[in-house]
Amino acid sequence: MSVVTSHASISALIQQYYMPVLYDNLFKKSHPLLAILKGKAKTFNGREIVVPVEYADGGISVFGDQHTLGTSSGQSYTPAIAEIAKTASYNPTMLTGHFLLTKEETLLMNSPQAIKNIVGAKVKNLQKGLEKKVAENMFARTLATDAFNPMAVLCDDATTVGGLAPGSNSWWKTPVLTDASFSDNTGDSASPGDGVDHIAEVDMQDPSKDTYILRILARGIANAKAQTGESPDLIVCSQYHYDLIESELGEFKRGSLESDRMAKMGFMGMSYRGVDIVADQDIVTGQQQAVSPANINENVDGRIYFLNTDYLYMFFNSGAKFTASDMIEDTKSNTFVQKVHTYGNLVVTNRKAHCVVEDLYSPLDYA
Repeated sequence: MSVVTSHASISALIQQYYMPVLYDNLFKKSHPLLAILKGKAKTFNGREIVVPVEYADGGISVFGDQHTLGTSSGQSYTPAIAEIAKTASYNPTMLTGHFLLTKEETLLMNSPQAIKNIVGAKVKNLQKGLEKKVAENMFARTLATDAFNPMAVLCDDATTVGGLAPGSNSWWKTPVLTDASFSDNTGDSASPGDGVDHIAEVDMQDPSKDTYILRILARGIANAKAQTGESPDLIVCSQYHYDLIESELGEFKRGSLESDRMAKMGFMGMSYRGVDIVADQDIVTGQQQAVSPANINENVDGRIYFLNTDYLYMFFNSGAKFTASDMIEDTKSNTFVQKVHTYGNLVVTNRKAHCVVEDLYSPLDYA
């Protein structure tokens, strides 16, 4: 068998046997939010991802017998108003992973078992690389060029998302609570000289204040359910906040230190007021890493996301749903490359069904 034929066979093997497994396993055991979105992923095949917006202000509803038209008595039939917007439109983007095979490795593939061992290990590494790329972008604070939409952009109170500018449209704004949203916040008094107002660690541990971590959770849940009456189903926070919540829930016997849904998915999680709580350290990756002036404390940039995953979706194009291209030889090295592509994006259909709490003390070095 020639080298060219060997690589063609390996390329076909990867496409036929390993890509379906890669798609099935991707995000399954890495991040709870990604696992949930992957589990209900949708397919699109157009130039844009167009989704219906879901909110509670689509028209007028009235009580009573409405028979007459055009009177000013207050008892006339009022036709339903046109919806503010029917759809939101998102641009898909390409995510590319690389499967690398050296010339030396091809020489070692002299048996079916050798091929299985080498290719299997490389596909696992490829999976970890794709997961890391998507996960680190998930909580990025700004939308990078050609990147998937991060939660900080989808769940915002000012950014234009889905082609719809929030402006005066309150139904397309995510409630965002900052340090100023809490009346008795003492801010940077616990960390003098940092120059940043925030909710300090001591304030999150004081049950007498509305900055107490369990009251923060209550405020976040209340704001997320204000429009539709539906509670968020997932609270995502840093490991530091997760441990702080766990300590307070255990001490005051509130909530549950175990989430059945997360356990069935293979993750650790808690439950508070029926809402699952999970830790994702990529939130910390999204915090400010370098700030100016130098005396500003970057540990005060933490966030907690209150998400209703019924209004969050992951879309993949059917023609590039973690599919592999042909294997080609790199012109500058003894390496053969096979690219794995996915084409899609993360979208939101109701921005007000979520909530974000900002300006929380969240140490970057906590692990």
